[in-house]
Amino acid sequence: MVYFNYNAGSNVWALRLAGAVYLGSVLWARGVPDTAWGAFGALALGALAASLLERRWRTPAITGVALLFDNALVGALAWAIGGAAIAYWLFVLPLVYALHRSGAAGGWLGGVLGGVAVYLTDWLRTGALPTEATTLSWAGGLVGLGGALGWLWQRRVQAAQDALLEEAARAIEQSEAAERRIRESYRELAHHYHRLEEHLTALQDAAELLHALQQAREPESLLHILLERLRARFGASGAVIYLTDETGAVLQAAHAIGALAKLEKTAFTTPVRPFQKRPALQSLVSQIRAAVLEIERLAEAHHESVDQSDAIVVPLMGEGCILGVVALTTCAPNGFSPEVRTRVRALAPHLSALLTLVDQMRLMSARLAETQTLYELENLLFSVESPRALPQRALAVFKLVLPYEHAQLLLSSDKHLELVAQEGAMPPLHTALPNLSQSEPPVQACLYDVSHTQAEAFAPATSLMIAPLRGGVRVHGLIALGRTELPAYNALDLELLQTLAFQLTSVLERALLLSDLERLAVTDGLTGLYNYRHFQERYREEVNLCRRYHHPLAIMLIDLDGFKQVNDTYGHLEGDYLLVQLADVLRNTLRNTELIARYGGDEFVVLMPSTNLQGGVAAANRVLQTVRETLFWDTMGAPRFRITLSIGVAAYPNSTQNPVELLEKADEALETAKRGGRNRIVASENIA
Repeated sequence: MVYFNYNAGSNVWALRLAGAVYLGSVLWARGVPDTAWGAFGALALGALAASLLERRWRTPAITGVALLFDNALVGALAWAIGGAAIAYWLFVLPLVYALHRSGAAGGWLGGVLGGVAVYLTDWLRTGALPTEATTLSWAGGLVGLGGALGWLWQRRVQAAQDALLEEAARAIEQSEAAERRIRESYRELAHHYHRLEEHLTALQDAAELLHALQQAREPESLLHILLERLRARFGASGAVIYLTDETGAVLQAAHAIGALAKLEKTAFTTPVRPFQKRPALQSLVSQIRAAVLEIERLAEAHHESVDQSDAIVVPLMGEGCILGVVALTTCAPNGFSPEVRTRVRALAPHLSALLTLVDQMRLMSARLAETQTLYELENLLFSVESPRALPQRALAVFKLVLPYEHAQLLLSSDKHLELVAQEGAMPPLHTALPNLSQSEPPVQACLYDVSHTQAEAFAPATSLMIAPLRGGVRVHGLIALGRTELPAYNALDLELLQTLAFQLTSVLERALLLSDLERLAVTDGLTGLYNYRHFQERYREEVNLCRRYHHPLAIMLIDLDGFKQVNDTYGHLEGDYLLVQLADVLRNTLRNTELIARYGGDEFVVLMPSTNLQGGVAAANRVLQTVRETLFWDTMGAPRFRITLSIGVAAYPNSTQNPVELLEKADEALETAKRGGRNRIVASENIA
């Protein structure tokens, strides 16, 4: 519609402009006087003003003004073309445009003004009142056309209004029908709403149980949270839950709170018909009801008579057998309402499923944790950086299935126990319990509690388990776990600890073998120093560090002067013993951070990281001076040998800018020391 209006306005502007231009050209061609040009200018300005007003306002008054100027312009054009019949058709355009802008009123006004304009135009053109039938018919025709178009427009609008009213009436009828249907179904909806509210309440009650399951970390805490929520949700003063034992013959109060707290650990037994064979529920419920009402009456928090007490007792069934019983009590004057009783009974299947699920999850979790722990112990050797970290890591693995606050791992060393890993504040057991270290460690697992005569020795732990680390007939040590918080350890925990200790013993034995193999792989069998292969590996590592960080690095090559004469004179056994003593001198003289290795035969090499040439020479002087002052023994234990050394020292960057050449430079310095008379130190310096 906006697009149509815009095009119609643009077309009228174009027609007005074309008419004004044509009229001006006719006046120019005829050479009319100035008064005519003044009238033309007034007409053009009026048409322009009418066009501008039409763009801003859309009212019948503006439409009437535009009609006056449009009819005047058409009349002037009719005068200009000499009253040709074609000119009278132009009077239809303002009429149609007025109809478009103002509807029926525009059509009627346009017809009247158009007829008047035809009459006046003919009068001005001829100078006399029009009497011709053509002029009069055109005037009357325009008036009639305007009236007809206005009537048709009004009829169309009226029809649209009637259709709108009919549509509104139908909408009202439909709304009333819908309202009637709503009123008719109100009772049904109210009934469904009541049912939905009951189901929603049941779901909320069940959600409370699920929330209790999510909050609990162990079955005991779950029972406590469960009873607390039941008591709070149903306004009970006391709550108790009875569960069957493994035999199904005992129904024991597993947990009780509030006014029924005294019932905890009490039991009902059915020796003839165990609870697993579905006993007579009514008699069982009656017995429990009588018991809980009696406790409710005797509770210190209440002084009302037993007649004012009320109880709800609901058996929990599962797969044809009884799993337990839940009982709630209150001392409210009216007792429990029927609605509350219905809600509690509706919760019974959920409680039964919850107990079954918890029991299954507890067993599954325990078995899974034990299996996972055995697996982790089996792979413990491959998950630690070194065998020394294995004992402490083992304690962390044990904590997964046997939680503790205190733990110690002790290993046998020369018939004594040595503490190799510890957690918590418990004192070392080999000093706190002297009987553990009097001879061999105990070969049987032990369980201590606060009633033990030596309970103060392992305080602050109140429950203690000790299991030997036994491999075959040999006991390698023991492991001890202690708890300060309840529950205390029991026989099942001790049995599990023995199983895990046996697995840990196997891991420790393999770790010891692996440690021995690793030591033998890098150690010289005679002197106990590092061997040539290990030296080469460390040498390459240090060279790479020098290249990357430009750290100084020194190497010392040592050769025993006249060692061949010792072997030829006293035998190779004495020579080997001399090398062993020399290795001890080197270990005692040099720092722990310096790697000492047997390079081959009677040659030794010392790798000194972060040491320059001056530091390497100083270390060589200490070695040379110590060897000069040492009297070495023979295999019979008699002092016999005095020896000297030839030493070559090289360092990066003092001896070379390429750390790879250090060993070669040190070897050259050693050869120089030998050729120079032995018993001396030669340092390789970079003279380039």
